[in-house]
Amino acid sequence: MFQFVNVVKMKIIFKLLILVLCFGFSTKTQAQSIIEWSKDYKLKWSDFKAEADTTILAFANTVYKIEILPTNVAVDSNNHIQNYEALTAVAQFYAKLSWVYEEDDNLLKHEQLHFDIAELYARKLRLEFEKLKQEKNANFNAYSAAYNKLWAECKALQMKYDSETNHGIFIEENQKWENDILNKLNSIKSIH
Repeated sequence: MFQFVNVVKMKIIFKLLILVLCFGFSTKTQAQSIIEWSKDYKLKWSDFKAEADTTILAFANTVYKIEILPTNVAVDSNNHIQNYEALTAVAQFYAKLSWVYEEDDNLLKHEQLHFDIAELYARKLRLEFEKLKQEKNANFNAYSAAYNKLWAECKALQMKYDSETNHGIFIEENQKWENDILNKLNSIKSIH
């Protein structure tokens, strides 16, 4: 007998399903609304499709997520993920939730680096998943713990990045961060 992951995962899946239904995604629309990180694609201001939120003291907002795929995993009564070998993680940019108030080339680099940081942690998560798979570990809690740990680290680094660059205003500091993150991305072999 199989049970779907847990209530939290079910709520996340349900919210994503509602999001998908609300935006009426077709394959083409989805490709335009959710952008998966790629070394060959850099964000453009035209990717930021939401209306600017003028109540927030910011010139742009990048909405991203590290998505675990497949999203509809099943867990048996022993808390083992069925087909755990297929689990992976991807960094995604949500165009219809991201916005820009004032376009600037340096600000766009800053927003791109937020997405790059998400990819860095998606790669770290894929590596953790690969370790668990090599151990033939199918336990849901092991994968969930890896995700929660790395997601918390990702959020903390994103906040530190904004703090140290003053949300991209300090251009030289932003360039240092860009070099550091790109070096880290290059040092981690991308598993997909």
